[in-house]
Amino acid sequence: MKNLQTEQALLIWKEEEIIKDQWILHDDPITEITIGRSTDCTISIPVRWISRTHAILRRKQGQFYLEDAGSKNGVFVNGQRVVNSYPLNDGDIIQLAPGLELIYVDSEATAPLPGGKHGLGLQIDPGERQIYIHGQLVTPALSNQQYQLVEKLAEQPGKVYSRSEIIEAVWPGESAEGVTDDAIDALVRRLRQRLAELEPEHNFIVTVRGYGFRLDNDLS
Repeated sequence: MKNLQTEQALLIWKEEEIIKDQWILHDDPITEITIGRSTDCTISIPVRWISRTHAILRRKQGQFYLEDAGSKNGVFVNGQRVVNSYPLNDGDIIQLAPGLELIYVDSEATAPLPGGKHGLGLQIDPGERQIYIHGQLVTPALSNQQYQLVEKLAEQPGKVYSRSEIIEAVWPGESAEGVTDDAIDALVRRLRQRLAELEPEHNFIVTVRGYGFRLDNDLS
């Protein structure tokens, strides 16, 4: 059985309600993560207002630190300019240019909780193609399309998948034009109802308006 909770830190590029991109921050203490306009950067953001190499992330003693890489317009965290190496905390907002903000999500924010049923969340048994909520089997089994949707979203919990990606996973061989928004919304609505039978207080399938859907498996 596969536990879908992620334990890796993330950077999320968000504009209003739209998540434009997101990156997993690997915890290798030797590797530095560069952020900038250049395609050679670890995190490449094609925006003209930021420098080719704008900022650097380094992991020290289990925490990520942010540094200005000599950028032209500076690096800011929560409105304060970064002068020295800055220790990032969950929810910090990194600003590289006016209107360009990255949200830092610490690994502990989505790590499994110790003990209690809420530490289990949603799990998949790919061999049996079964879904469990808090260790309890969802029965009767989900339809094939419902399972395919969960499986796709579970590839990277928290990542926002576009409608075209959902169509490709759930209706393989169909063109995007051949599957209506109503069909997708109906599938999502029915899937939410099935999952709510075992966890009525949490919405596992989240709609990101104007973009798509993501799996929220954080019940903290």
